Amino acid sequence: MTAPMPTLLRPLAPHARVVVLRPYRALSAAIVPDLGLRLVFPSGAPAARFALTNPLFSAARLGRRAILITVARGMARRYCGNAYMDWEGYFVSLLVCTSAHGRHYTSDILFRRPSVPRPPVAVRPRPRSPWAAAWAYAAFGPVPRIAIRKRVALKRGARTVVLSVRRMLLMPRTAVLGFALAGDAGPGPVDGAILYRGRGKWREVPTMLSCRASAAAGGVACALSLAPPKDPVRRWHLVVMTALGAARLSW
Repeated sequence: MTAPMPTLLRPLAPHARVVVLRPYRALSAAIVPDLGLRLVFPSGAPAARFALTNPLFSAARLGRRAILITVARGMARRYCGNAYMDWEGYFVSLLVCTSAHGRHYTSDILFRRPSVPRPPVAVRPRPRSPWAAAWAYAAFGPVPRIAIRKRVALKRGARTVVLSVRRMLLMPRTAVLGFALAGDAGPGPVDGAILYRGRGKWREVPTMLSCRASAAAGGVACALSLAPPKDPVRRWHLVVMTALGAARLSW
């Protein structure tokens, strides 16, 4: 019979966390000096393209599937850094912060493919019904709305695409979030959009996307329909797949 682990060591014992990959994931993890954090990717492919923003942290590849993040001992202060990963079209942003104790320590993050395989870039959406197209029209019509007015520019070489979140409509049985894309050479098609809610932990919100050409702006106007939230939402995050890559807005 195996002897029980001493109570003082239990918080520092190896503990794995399983994360399902999505087109965009934002995560956070605590790292204890000298213990490290290992990122393990699905089998059959090498580890992700990887970059660390804090020079106090270091990373090493372990075989074909894993990356080990470590921090030197003696880090009494709290340090944080971002780890950016790109694996087969899945983009992951991981915030890593040092911790002097193991209360929130995770030794391994095991990435898994979605249960239903999806292509690296989402299939171009088409209006699924006249009902969805009517929602797209309503999102930009003169109806009661909550103004958001957020925008971000995505640049690749000489090309620029601007994502603008306009407003959200709250109706008895549905809500509609309206956004638009514009660009100096035309923004190109919208290759997918995902809406998340939450601050520290993002949760994907089931939506239906509908887009149409916007002649006035020379771009594309879109609407995401979703079930009205039952409780107040403190933070929204919109990730849109464009011809220049993923554009993100939070409010």
